[in-house]
Amino acid sequence: MNKPQLIEAAKTGDINRLQALIENGEALEQKDDYGWTALNWAAGRRGDTEIVKLLLEAGANPINSGRDLRTPYQIALAAARVETATLLQQAEQESGIASKKPARPFCKAYPVNAFHEFPDWRIEQSLSDDAVVYLHQDFSVTESMWPGENVVFDSGSEDWRNYCRNRLGFHVPTDLELAADYESRR
Repeated sequence: MNKPQLIEAAKTGDINRLQALIENGEALEQKDDYGWTALNWAAGRRGDTEIVKLLLEAGANPINSGRDLRTPYQIALAAARVETATLLQQAEQESGIASKKPARPFCKAYPVNAFHEFPDWRIEQSLSDDAVVYLHQDFSVTESMWPGENVVFDSGSEDWRNYCRNRLGFHVPTDLELAADYESRR
């Protein structure tokens, strides 16, 4: 089987060859055996923002996924290519097609005494001050890292949410924030 030339140029990072192939009308959506296009390869293997820009400007589909069902954005994100992932996330949003990716649950562990300053903090359970509890994205507090399991506190008030955000610095990080944090620690 012939190797798709556009994909090979993206894999090797040959931007001049890629430009020439695009100008000669090479199909942007050609796929390899994995179902990946040149944009998928540019997003992950190389994280090459210039090649990604070139392919997007030429009309490459930013939400195309291969057999692994990952979009170029998800591929760049998994490779911690933050600049490339940011560009691809914007292209996905501009495409107008909603992501099928389910929201991932998030919680953060705290010692129970971190909540004692909140005036309405009342719990039924007897927990030591150094016990660890979990604050979830819905602002409930549990003894378990699983949402809704062994709930300790669930106020739902705006004062509670503000306390969690402002006093504890709690927020649900975006995928890009997590990737940037990972990249900064490599």
